[in-house]
Amino acid sequence: MRTILKITSSVVGPTANHSFSYCVRHSVRFFSRWSSANDSALTSTIGTKKSSKIRVKWFYATDVPLSKPEWFNYQQEKDAANFIPFSDYDSGQLESKYQELHRQVPASSVDISPTVEVNEDKLFQVDLKKFEIEPIYWEGPIYEVRRGTWFDSGGIPLPYKVARAIEDGYQHLKPYQFVERPVLDDMFSKENVARFSSQRDLVVEFNKLKDSVKEVASSVKLDEEPDLIELSNGNYVLFVDSKDAFIFPKSFNTPFQLNAIRTLAPTSAAYMVGVQKIQRGYTDDLGESILDSIANSNPLPNWTETIDSELGSMFRQKTKKSGQDSSTQENQHMKKVMESDYDLEVSAASSNREIDHLVLCVHGIGQVLGGKYESVNFTHSINVLRKTMRTVYKEDKRYKALAYPKDESVETTKNNRIQVLPISWRHKVDFHPSKPIESFDSKGKHRLPTLSQINVDGVKALRSLLGDVVLDILLYYEPKYANQIYSVVISELNRVYQLYKERNPHFNGKIHIMGHSLGSAIVFDIMSNQRTVQGQGLDLIKELDFEVENLFCVGSPAGMFKLLEQKNIASRSLVSGPISTEYDSPKCKSLFNIFHPCDPVGYRMEPLVNPEYARFKPEQIPFAVRGLNTQIKELASMGDGLSEKILKASNWFSKGGDETKTDGKSVEEVAAQETPLGDIITSIAKGGKKSDSKSVSKKVELQGDKLEPLLALNRTGRVDYCLPMGVFDLSFISAVSAHVSYFEDEDTAGFIMKEVLSSGKEAVTSKTFTTYQ
Repeated sequence: MRTILKITSSVVGPTANHSFSYCVRHSVRFFSRWSSANDSALTSTIGTKKSSKIRVKWFYATDVPLSKPEWFNYQQEKDAANFIPFSDYDSGQLESKYQELHRQVPASSVDISPTVEVNEDKLFQVDLKKFEIEPIYWEGPIYEVRRGTWFDSGGIPLPYKVARAIEDGYQHLKPYQFVERPVLDDMFSKENVARFSSQRDLVVEFNKLKDSVKEVASSVKLDEEPDLIELSNGNYVLFVDSKDAFIFPKSFNTPFQLNAIRTLAPTSAAYMVGVQKIQRGYTDDLGESILDSIANSNPLPNWTETIDSELGSMFRQKTKKSGQDSSTQENQHMKKVMESDYDLEVSAASSNREIDHLVLCVHGIGQVLGGKYESVNFTHSINVLRKTMRTVYKEDKRYKALAYPKDESVETTKNNRIQVLPISWRHKVDFHPSKPIESFDSKGKHRLPTLSQINVDGVKALRSLLGDVVLDILLYYEPKYANQIYSVVISELNRVYQLYKERNPHFNGKIHIMGHSLGSAIVFDIMSNQRTVQGQGLDLIKELDFEVENLFCVGSPAGMFKLLEQKNIASRSLVSGPISTEYDSPKCKSLFNIFHPCDPVGYRMEPLVNPEYARFKPEQIPFAVRGLNTQIKELASMGDGLSEKILKASNWFSKGGDETKTDGKSVEEVAAQETPLGDIITSIAKGGKKSDSKSVSKKVELQGDKLEPLLALNRTGRVDYCLPMGVFDLSFISAVSAHVSYFEDEDTAGFIMKEVLSSGKEAVTSKTFTTYQ
């Protein structure tokens, strides 16, 4: 029954617990009599108010997946506890489709799809029959979705089945029609009530005495309680009014316990042990704490930090965080991916933005590490690249001018018209360092050991890292696995392309491929073996379903591989007939080779076009965003005189401020005088290499036949592009992480975005090169 009791508070005076215990026992008997005698009175006081429309908000879990792709060998061990809301736009789309599905006539011949595309750029979909969210274009964890109608005090929506049962009970009992009961002054005497300074003090006493109360109290009869329902999970729900209710265990089965909750509701009942306050409908204050916690959470470690950690583990004892197993740590990483990688404030405009360029990105070595580190997750790397492109685009209006060349009113647009999607292949290759090869003897047992089983005892950590990372390169040179890799990569490229076209039927833009590390060598070979016309070329498993505009090789060993194969690189437009064994010709309109000067895996390509090009420095990629690096570069480019002053200043730094110091000193003395700042300024001013007055770079202009071999490969007249050395880039430090840092690098993102948006522009007619000397 619905009972409202007013209990006055006063200063606590000297008291004995037995007095309160007596009061409690007296109250139990009183409640029992009042319950049976006043049911009719309660009915007569129910009003005729109508139920207010519930504000629904949809949420999805981020901490504990329901499932992961099979290569994770994952089993869900607990329920999700962290949920974040969909944007208002996505939530509205989900509720609209939910209502449509529930209005559908069972015998209807029209089959309504239960899926809704959600989140940034509609990269995910929700199944409204399974209440699950999963990525569309790649394989990834699947999480629970909840339709938020009833919420706990922390803003977390209750599970769908529980919430629906509560709502059914709400509609049946109509607590929104409850009216306030007359004050029952003789419930507690003023003398006894005065012993407690607040209702919370009363709650404390109640929690102490509730077990003894059971000894003198009869069990509640559910059909006699017009404000109470029982859930299938064994809990009770007691409705207070049109908005609030309480959930508590079925063990709270005495009239006294129920009426104590009624008495203390809605301000203090939640302080009772085992009692949880819930509310009907979403309110803005519920989401504030959730979104604040996301904004203040630590970002996911990047590739660089992970590799540093892995290298560091070779030289120090690993420590395991207490209370956290590897599965828990992986889920925490994925929680950060789900909460920070994507734009949570999706609107109708951003969800349906126009796309002119689709960039498909193929990963390289090291993805086996993803089994140990969720940050070594190629999807996360591409999310970072997509977000970095968006940031660079927002900060420099030059990109907007490329994206909208005929529109001067789009300065504030956030749409760069580019979509970037991952292509993962390593998990579909049969060989894994810790798993046996699927080859069996006559007894049905594995006939070969795993790689980890044939490792020797020494330097296990180093061998483990080599097995997880470098092994991929060895696989690529084993014909059986190379063919499997080709097949997997081509299949994934075609699958994602066809799926994107299916989901975006109006897309008629250009396709670009970006390959990182070994992935660049793989796509380079795939593109080189694509037929120009039917009947030409080598027989790979299958052909690509699309034409490629730009092929970006990033941190690529392809140049070294071609040298070992004794092959040159040539444009398709300059060769005729079947593909030659003397050169490779990727089937694309433009080829770009991007590398950091400290990347130990990146190699040049232009000397393979013509050895004469080896004397030319690679083209320098400009800084994508203005800052200290840009300013020093500009100072260095203002003239020879200023450059000499910068070099003179760097010499002054390296000599400790004394220009009179000369050579002839010992190695130890010279080393003691050197400072990194001088090396940095010299490197930036002279293209990353220390210079002296006797070694001066020259400018050479090429055009016509001398430029044609490069111009045929790229409309810019250059293939090799070198990322700029930052002010704080030291070769010794950068070499460790340069190979894996491209996805989070603004200059890489800016360059790729610029060239993608410049697709179709006229080729240059001449090009100026800088020689090494």
